[in-house]
Amino acid sequence: MRFWLFLFLSLSIAFTSCEDTIYIEESVEAADAATLKDFTFLSSNNSLQLVSDVACEVIGDSVIACHIPQIVENKTLVPTFSVGTGRLMHNGVEVVSGVTALDCSEPVVLQLQAENVQKTYVLRVTCFTGLPIIYINTNGRAPVESKDDYLSGTFRIVEDIVTRGAGDVFEDSVKIKGRGNSTWLMPKRPYKLKFDKKVSLLGEPADKEWVLLANYVDKTFVRNKTAFDMGRMSKLEYTNRSHFVELVLNGEYCGTYQLAEQIKVGADRVNVGDDGYLLEVDAKADSTDVTFIVKRVGQPINIKSPEVEVGDSAYNYVVDYLNTVERVLFSDDFKDPSKGYTKYIDVASFVDWYLINEITKNNDACFFSSCYMHLARGGKLKMGPLWDYDIAFGNTIENGCESPEGFWIKNVLWFDRLFQDPNFVKEVKHRFAYFYDNRDQIYQNINDNASYLKHSAAENNNKWGTLYNYVWPNSTIAGSYENEVQIMKNWLEARFQWLNAQYSAM
Repeated sequence: MRFWLFLFLSLSIAFTSCEDTIYIEESVEAADAATLKDFTFLSSNNSLQLVSDVACEVIGDSVIACHIPQIVENKTLVPTFSVGTGRLMHNGVEVVSGVTALDCSEPVVLQLQAENVQKTYVLRVTCFTGLPIIYINTNGRAPVESKDDYLSGTFRIVEDIVTRGAGDVFEDSVKIKGRGNSTWLMPKRPYKLKFDKKVSLLGEPADKEWVLLANYVDKTFVRNKTAFDMGRMSKLEYTNRSHFVELVLNGEYCGTYQLAEQIKVGADRVNVGDDGYLLEVDAKADSTDVTFIVKRVGQPINIKSPEVEVGDSAYNYVVDYLNTVERVLFSDDFKDPSKGYTKYIDVASFVDWYLINEITKNNDACFFSSCYMHLARGGKLKMGPLWDYDIAFGNTIENGCESPEGFWIKNVLWFDRLFQDPNFVKEVKHRFAYFYDNRDQIYQNINDNASYLKHSAAENNNKWGTLYNYVWPNSTIAGSYENEVQIMKNWLEARFQWLNAQYSAM
């Protein structure tokens, strides 16, 4: 009796185990069979949009990536594909290969359905370079040749799948003029935009004024963006938000641009109130600017905001304040905690502004130009926002800034004096350790931006031919776009290591 019971139980267990094994094998086979094998947009089915067939990459069981190398206004496309078993569905409706049209202006979610199996794919179709495209047409297609006079025209931006409003189109009237100093004299020019009302571009806070940075001498296009990313890591109150875009001006493709917020006073920008100040140490200020001199700085300090006249009360307030800062900073009691320099300046902003400019070895940040400060009435003087890093990160032959070794900003008179205070040095060392410990995130940001820009960099080079050629004041000719990015990262790592050794010895 026990023998037969044992045999029965053994057979039952074996049978169950065999059933389970067979079921699992069938499920695996079904899953393998229910696979999207290929996905293509044929020009024969999309003759209006495509010049040639475009093969997409099916990545695992989750993503269909497709890049169309030209500008496509209408992204309603008919795919051709094959699956092992099952049906491809979109919003509950079957997608028929070579027949069904899909709106690919934003990511498309597709389900592959088979017996006991469902897989979800996200179709992402990028066109041209994958960046948003800005179209500006001036009235009569007049060329933009002045930094002083605006031209009126129309503005249109088409967002792509990686921007905040995939497939969205924004249109408005706009005014455009040139901007910049040495950059205005280069073949690829930067521009300033002004709208009649506040507008939000690429999801950023609405404002009337925006800029298009050309980044002509920066073959990576990411130096300004990297500095801005570091600014957002810092204790600085405000750092410009920006996005990479393509610019088509009066029907002509102009290359890769960086759409950025104009530095100005405002609740969503430099927030110093209606009677606060935005200042720039500006060796390139012209005769129409209202400026003043602080003796040890030496360069004109440009009062960007508010509008003042020489000698009026608003002018006198800020002139007196900065002269007081300098007088106290170079006094015998400058380290005194109650009546020394800390009474007049925001130390945290000075430290982080200093470090970002020292780490990047920003050529112009030695209190020469584009060195911004701001002051709210009744508050302390603060450094920032950050600006103008296209010839930072070793990208210039001037002043030895091509070398990752050597202090640069530390030697500026105000900072040279601040470094004579052990408390300031202690805070610099503490904050440098923060940036040093987070440098992998900085490198990852560079990689992400460079990957996003790879198609744009190629098109920009087709237009301007900067890769493999010398562009003043570059310190090297790296060749390919990837080489340019790698050399920037190598320089930055060497810079971090040199500074780490120096600060550790202080």
